[in-house]
Amino acid sequence: MSTDFDFPGFADDFEPPPEGAYDEVPIDDPGDPAPAVDPGIAAPAEPAAALSAQMEGFVARAMDKRISKEADAIAAAKFEEMLTPELHAQLQEAAQARLATQLAAALEIPEEPEPEPEPQMVFGSAEEFMRDWLAPTYRRQVMDTPSRVWCPQWWKHEEAVNRVEALWRAWEYLRLDAKTGMSVWWRDHADHHMEKLFAGDGPFKACSAERGHKGSVKPLPTDKAPDALFPDQRET
Repeated sequence: MSTDFDFPGFADDFEPPPEGAYDEVPIDDPGDPAPAVDPGIAAPAEPAAALSAQMEGFVARAMDKRISKEADAIAAAKFEEMLTPELHAQLQEAAQARLATQLAAALEIPEEPEPEPEPQMVFGSAEEFMRDWLAPTYRRQVMDTPSRVWCPQWWKHEEAVNRVEALWRAWEYLRLDAKTGMSVWWRDHADHHMEKLFAGDGPFKACSAERGHKGSVKPLPTDKAPDALFPDQRET
C-alpha cells in the first residue's frame, strides 16, 4: 500500500496496518435502533430564530418614542431659527385675539327670544260684535213669538250690555283655540246668555221686536246693609 503525503517526514514514520486488521470491527446497520439517551442529560437548547411578538412590540414602541423625541428636538431647533421678533409678536397677537374671542363667547348672554305679538281682536267693541257677527249668526224668530222677546235697542238695558260684553270677550279668547274653543263658546256662553236675553221675564220683558224699546225692568229692591257687615276690602 503506497502513501502519497506532502508533509515532510510523515511518510517515513507511517506504517500501514496489516491487511485484515479492520475485518472484526462492526459496521453500523442503518436498521439498528438509535442508542438510548440518558434522560438526566438535557438536550442542548435550540437558538432563537426571531424575537417574540411581544419583544418586537417593545422594540417598535421604543423606536417610535426615540424617533418622536428626535423629531421634537429637530422641530424645536428649527422653530428657534425661524422665531424672529416679528414672528413672535404676530404669534402673541393671534393668541390674544383667540383668547379674547373664547372669553367673549363664554361670557355672552344668550338673547331672549322676542315675545310673540299679542293676537289682535277681531272686533273693537261689544256693539260691533253684536251688529256684525252675533245678530247675523245667532238667528231666531222674534216677531210675533210670545215665548221669545227681543229689544232692538238692547244697549239700553244694563243686563244685556253686560251679557253681550261677556259673549264678545269669550268669543275673542276662545276663537284662538282651534280644537274645541268654538264648541265651548257656543255651549257654555252663547246658548246660555242668549236664552236669558230671550226669556219672557228677562231684561226685554217690556220691549218687543215690533214696538221696539218700551222701558226697562225695574231694579230689584234692596236695602243698604250696615257698613260693619261688609267692610271695604280695598281699605284692608
